[in-house]
Amino acid sequence: MLQIELNQELLKGGMRFPEKRLVQIAYEVSKALKLKRKHNISAAFVSEKEMKKLNLHHRGKNSVTDVLSFTLNNEDYFGEILFSYEQAKRQAGEMKHSVRDEISFLMVHGLLHVFGFDHEKPLEAKKMFPLQTQILLKLGVDPRI
Repeated sequence: MLQIELNQELLKGGMRFPEKRLVQIAYEVSKALKLKRKHNISAAFVSEKEMKKLNLHHRGKNSVTDVLSFTLNNEDYFGEILFSYEQAKRQAGEMKHSVRDEISFLMVHGLLHVFGFDHEKPLEAKKMFPLQTQILLKLGVDPRI
């Protein structure tokens, strides 16, 4: 089972990603991956400046990205997911869906990366994207985001 700890301190104006939604995402991803033991995941919103810096350091890309995921596998946390709220908000506006759905999509996408899935190569994408679609449909999120 997954337990997601989401730091939302960066969000202003009383905006919050619902705790209930985190529980739903954790449940559906746990079920899809058939997780047998507890995995703690740290997640947080970071500024665009910080996200750009991290993206450059870890991926060699000097631009803001929406989500970064890391497998830590230490005694406290199995993984970490970082989000750019501003980038997610922009993407939601461009795609004409809610920020909640965009962050749900990014959370599922990031969790799959933490558990070793990738989409850089066609064969990897063939494994990751159908699973991602299955989870998103269970959550009521359009998988075409």
